[in-house]
This record gives sequence, C-alpha cells and structure tokens, in this order.
Amino acid sequence: MNDSLEFRNKVQKEASEALLNVRSGSIDITMRLGKTKIGLTVASNFNKVLVSYPNKSIRDSWETDAQKFDIDISHIDFTTHISLVKCDLTQYDCIILDEVDQVSLRGFEYLTACHPKRIYGMSGTMPTKGDKVPFIRSLCPIVYTKTIDETTGITNKDYHIYVHLIEPSQVRNIPLSGGRAWSEAAKIAFFDKKYEETKNFKMMIQLMHSIAFSETKYKYALNLASKMKRGLLFLEKIEQCDKSGFPTYHSQNPKSDENLEDFQNQKINILATVSQLKAGISFPVLNEVVLLHSYSSNNRSSQKIGRALQYVEGEKAIIHLIGLKGTRDVRWIKEALKGFDETKITTV
Repeated sequence: MNDSLEFRNKVQKEASEALLNVRSGSIDITMRLGKTKIGLTVASNFNKVLVSYPNKSIRDSWETDAQKFDIDISHIDFTTHISLVKCDLTQYDCIILDEVDQVSLRGFEYLTACHPKRIYGMSGTMPTKGDKVPFIRSLCPIVYTKTIDETTGITNKDYHIYVHLIEPSQVRNIPLSGGRAWSEAAKIAFFDKKYEETKNFKMMIQLMHSIAFSETKYKYALNLASKMKRGLLFLEKIEQCDKSGFPTYHSQNPKSDENLEDFQNQKINILATVSQLKAGISFPVLNEVVLLHSYSSNNRSSQKIGRALQYVEGEKAIIHLIGLKGTRDVRWIKEALKGFDETKITTV
C-alpha cells in the first residue's frame, strides 16, 4: 500500500469514528481525502438516512463511490440544500450535510426547529465567520480536521501562492450622470467611505463589485493567464469569461461540458470559468491557477486553489491572486489566505 492510500485510509477511519462517537458533529478535511467515502461509512450505520448536497457533481460522487466500494445506498434519500426545508426530517435516523458550509441560513433555521436525531456535516472549507458559524457550532460542531498543509506531499502537491498587488486606475473613464466620469480608484474610495459612514449593506455590495469587477484587475488576470502553459482562470462573471478570448465553462455556454472535457483531456490548456467550477471537479494535470478576486472568504478561495493541488509526486502548484493596493481588497486577501502556510505566500 502506497503512502498516499495508507494516509487516506487512516483519515477516513479516524473521521468516521469521530462522527459516530457523537450525536451530531462535523468534519473539516481538505480535498482528496475521501469525504464521500466517509459519509457512506457513517450512513451504513443507520437504517434511514437523508443526504443533503449542494450540486449535481457532489450528488453523483455518492453514486460513483457507492459502486466503487460496493456500498448499499438503498436506505439513503437525497435532497438538495435548497429543498432541505421541504423534507420531513423526523423520519430519518441521521441527516448528512455534504458541504455543510453551503447550507442556507433558512436551511439551518429549519434544522434547528426540527431537532433531527443526528446531524453530521462534512466540508473542506468551513466558515470561520459570518451568520452560519453559530448554527454549525450549535447543530454539528467540528470534531475532526485535516488541513491542506497537513496533507501536502501526501494527497496534495506542494504549492506557492503569489499575491499580485496592483494600483487601481486613476483614469477617469467610468461614466457618471451629467457627462461626468470618475476613475476606478475614486469609485472604490467613494463606496468604501460611504460604507464606513453608514454600514449600509448596499454600499458594501457596491464596494465589492467595484473591486471584483475592476477592469485593471481583469486585464492583469488575462495577461497572467496568457503566460500559463496550462491553467484555470477564475473570473467573477460570465461576461468577463466571454470576452477573455479563452475557452469557457459557465452556465450560459452550451459548449461548457465539451470545453471541460477537452481541458481534462489536455486538448485545450487554458480554461476561463466562474465559481461554479470550485467544488466537485478535480484535475490531475493542472499546476497553475489565476484568481481574479478572493473576497474575504477562505472557503471560496480554498476550493478554487484546490483545483490545482491534486497530488503528483515532485510537482508544485502555482497560485496567483490579484489585489488592488490601498483598498479593502488587501484585507480580504489576507482573510482569504488564513490557514495557508505563510512561508508559501509571496507578495509581488
């Protein structure tokens, strides 16, 4: 048995036992450790199980792993996180929340009100702040963890993260009413100040959009991507993908599945996509990723970064994050990279 398989089996055994030793709990483990196999093992200990999942790729992984490991799932019902609130939870011996971090606040409130017999959560990107944290701590607190750095060189390849801090544009090319215009830097500063003064959520949304959809960041990201031999380019909206000049994967592209297959088969070497690709898909031949924006969410960033970390002996993944100097973007990037080894992060 190779070291990678032995380590994975050890983690699966420890995580399964950690969950079964409590009435309700969660595991927070990085990618490629067999999270679905852990869920199947736990589910095998109960007569009637409900598995809630966020998207089709996660749902399919349960079917695939059940066949692969010859595990009976006839006692398992499946529902999406969105439809969780429509389920009668009282009929189940346990509820398994796959990617528990993606359950909605409404879903958590429903779980709290229903008092299920057992709740087990699984994630590789648990939130550390926000409205969901108290629900997770109350309903299914974390009982077992394995981080990316604990698995580097075993199930994840080594990595280095480059944070590119660039100046927001001072050119007045963003139209305002009355024939006026303001610069990217001025727009960002305006909404930042308004948010600080009012704490109005709409002002924060405007600020996030001003930074995430920055044309300066976008052009810089395209330039980085053009230099990659093979890599993923994570953009923020479909319009950015479509004008990037690269093959794309997103919900409005009828050729998305074809492009994804071609990328996986190395027929194309650069794929531009949005966040829908962040979970449930792995690429064994991928060493470079460009992230246009990272918000302040460690789980969003970790999922995207993780696309390039599938273990290949002797190889290293290179990750590029782009931020705007002198803006809240710098703080967001710092938050997004919490949990990563600081010695593997370089600001350029």
